[in-house]
Amino acid sequence: MHGRIPPQFHEFTGMYGNTKAWGEDQTALVLGQVGTSYAIVRFFSVYGEPQTEKPNSHSWVVAWFAARAHLGLPLHLNGGGRQVRDLVHVDDNAEGTLRALVSPRAHTETVNIGTGVPTTVRKVAELVQEHYPYTEFLTTPLPAGDPLGGYAATRRMENVLGWKPRITITEGVDRYVRWLRRTPAATPAWLANTAAA
Repeated sequence: MHGRIPPQFHEFTGMYGNTKAWGEDQTALVLGQVGTSYAIVRFFSVYGEPQTEKPNSHSWVVAWFAARAHLGLPLHLNGGGRQVRDLVHVDDNAEGTLRALVSPRAHTETVNIGTGVPTTVRKVAELVQEHYPYTEFLTTPLPAGDPLGGYAATRRMENVLGWKPRITITEGVDRYVRWLRRTPAATPAWLANTAAA
């Protein structure tokens, strides 16, 4: 899905989106009936230190690209990397969640925790490449079912929480790379073994 996602939808559809929507409905139904205050937050693409990539999972694009570039491996851009994500640094994600817990205006509200900024996967690769200039890009086919993505509608978040995320993707990638260089053990052993093979 290209472009801005309506507030009632999460970044992805399918099984994940359906179960998330079901959980939100159940929260409102159960807690609403007993008069318990609640707030529902919708996370988008959370990234940041100390996140590290797991085998056979390429969903954490900042960690995935940074670790591969750190090891001198090429970055695979499925479909040329035109997919869009709303990348939210973990520090901002945590702050937004805490604000939803304590803000009186968040009572029974559902808010996206996102930047409202569309970032392509290619842009992430280019930001990582600035730190590792010899990193190569390989264009690979777009897997069937790979979502083209989208980004958060943030007006309600800003109105309800009186806040918006502060860490840009450029700063976030810079912070992640600096952390990775300071923490060599964070590079996944399975990926390092792949590079050595």
